[in-house]
Amino acid sequence: MQSYGPVPPPPGDAEQGRRSARRWVVPLCVLGVLAALVPLLWVTGGLKETPKQPSKPAGKPLDAGLFDITVRDARIGMAKGDFGSGPERFLIVRMRVANKGKETESLGTGGLADGVGALTKDGKWVKPDQVEGVAAGAETNVAQPGLPVEASAMWKLHPDDSPAKLTVGLREWKYEHGFTDNTYTWAVRREGGKLVGRFSLPVAAMSATPRPTAPAARPTTTAQPTPTARASRPATRAPVPGAATGAPRPTASRP
Repeated sequence: MQSYGPVPPPPGDAEQGRRSARRWVVPLCVLGVLAALVPLLWVTGGLKETPKQPSKPAGKPLDAGLFDITVRDARIGMAKGDFGSGPERFLIVRMRVANKGKETESLGTGGLADGVGALTKDGKWVKPDQVEGVAAGAETNVAQPGLPVEASAMWKLHPDDSPAKLTVGLREWKYEHGFTDNTYTWAVRREGGKLVGRFSLPVAAMSATPRPTAPAARPTTTAQPTPTARASRPATRAPVPGAATGAPRPTASRP
C-alpha cells in the first residue's frame, strides 16, 4: 500500500518557507507570554489598578441609601450584654442615623447593623454584636422616619485587647426587588465588597471610674467661753414719800 508522506516543496519555494517560519516565531512567543500573564492578571485584578475603598472623614454625613449616617468617634466602654447579662467591655462606635425610608427600621439585625462592619486583623468585616440608640431623649432599638437617632454600634472586646485604631465600613442600601418576587424593598449590597464609606478612627481608652472620696471633715469650731453671770445687785426700791427710813427721827423736846 502506498504511504502518503509530506510533499517536499518545490526548489524555488524552500527559501520562502523558511521566511514564513521565521515570521511565525515572534507571534508564537507573544502568545506564550500572554498565556502566562492571563492567570497573573486574573489574580491581581487586571491591568487597570483596582480602585481603593473611599476614605471618609468622621463628623460628616454620608448617604448610604436607606440611611444618612454621620460617624462620630470610637471608644472603649462598658455596657450591658445580650439577654440582660452583666456589664461587658465593648468597642463602641457612635453615630448619628437618619432613616430616609417610609417605614420604621431596626437598628439591629435586619436593619442598620447589616450595613455596618468593623475590619478585623485577618481582613474580615464583622457586624456589630449589638446596637443601641437614643431618640428624643428616650432609649430605642428602631429608627423612625424623620426622627434622628444617636446610635452606638458595639463589638465585644476581650479584656486583654485595647486597640488604638479601628477601621469601620458602611455598605450601600438599594431599593430593589428580590430574585424570587417583584416586591421592592431595601437591601444591603454585599457583592464585591464595595463600601460607600470607610473610616479609620482612633480609639479612645476607657476612662477610669473615679473612686468615691471620703467626705471632708467638718471644720471644728473653738469652744467659746461660757459667759459668766454678772453679780446681781440688790434691787433698791425708790423711797415712798412719808415712809419710814432708816434714819433716826428727830425727837421733839418736851417743855
